[in-house]
Amino acid sequence: MKNKTLYTTAAFSAIIAAVALNVTMPDTADAQDTTTAVGLVDTSAAVQAAHWSDNVTITIDADANTFRFESHGMPSHGFAEKYLIPTDPSDQPFADKPAEFFNVEESATYFKETPVDTTITTLPAYTEEVTETSLGRIGVAITGAQIFNDYENFERTVVAQNDQVIHDHVAFLDECNGHTLVSGTDYHYHGIPVCITDTLDKADEHSVMIGVLEDGFPVYGNHGQGGAIITNDDLDACSGHVDVTPEFPDGIYHYHLTADEAPYMIDCYHGEVEVAANMGGGGPDFAAIAEELGVEEAALRDALGDTMPPDFDAAAQSLGIDSDALRIAMPGPGQ
Repeated sequence: MKNKTLYTTAAFSAIIAAVALNVTMPDTADAQDTTTAVGLVDTSAAVQAAHWSDNVTITIDADANTFRFESHGMPSHGFAEKYLIPTDPSDQPFADKPAEFFNVEESATYFKETPVDTTITTLPAYTEEVTETSLGRIGVAITGAQIFNDYENFERTVVAQNDQVIHDHVAFLDECNGHTLVSGTDYHYHGIPVCITDTLDKADEHSVMIGVLEDGFPVYGNHGQGGAIITNDDLDACSGHVDVTPEFPDGIYHYHLTADEAPYMIDCYHGEVEVAANMGGGGPDFAAIAEELGVEEAALRDALGDTMPPDFDAAAQSLGIDSDALRIAMPGPGQ
């Protein structure tokens, strides 16, 4: 594993960049109407030209209007030397837990490459009806790492950034707002990846594109036109809005990661997304869980359904098992 040293940041704030465009930002309330006016936008040129790191392979399929993202899953910016790994991932939240609750693991030996291979549309379609993001991968970053939503559990009661804990200078989340699963796999971000924005962004300008969600819409840091700080109040319920960006001077619906308060990430898609993609990367090992519970994998998937969070009580009843046992067996992404 190369480059294990994590880039340092100044008070977790980013100097953000792009191209300063003299355009008025639409109000949040008008974002959906403006999106309709924008229509479908071909993102293929912007995707091709993005600042993908050397560990990422991007393949554009013009006929299918998609691009394929391939990576070994480890971010190009490196890691902190050590991380706090919960000994009981189901015992959340973690912020109030003593040092003895965690194992201190060295990233150089503990972290594992996790190949990521996903195909995403280059003609994202905005929809009025939103789809909640699931645990696991909801998008990909230019560093080769994955983007997760805010949460550490299916019930959406534990926000990873708000559950930060540090013991003896070792943290649960690193300075890039990232970490792996407890297994050491699937490195991912739960907030603005400042290791990207500090490197690419410039003062007084709009953020550059730092990734793409599974619905095809681009993702940015928390600076808008002229470098203005974007907060949740400036965005819709899915942390998005319509505006011009450096890559899309005619405007596009896009997402912003924020730093003021939760949601820091994207908790729902405003674009069409397949259920399979919405259950992507870093999700539960259904085969292993089914074996642990003594049920068939297909029956487990059917009982849980596609809703997030699942109705564990109803699922357990249909499977003829204890609901608490099901909750314990179905881990959040930190597990």
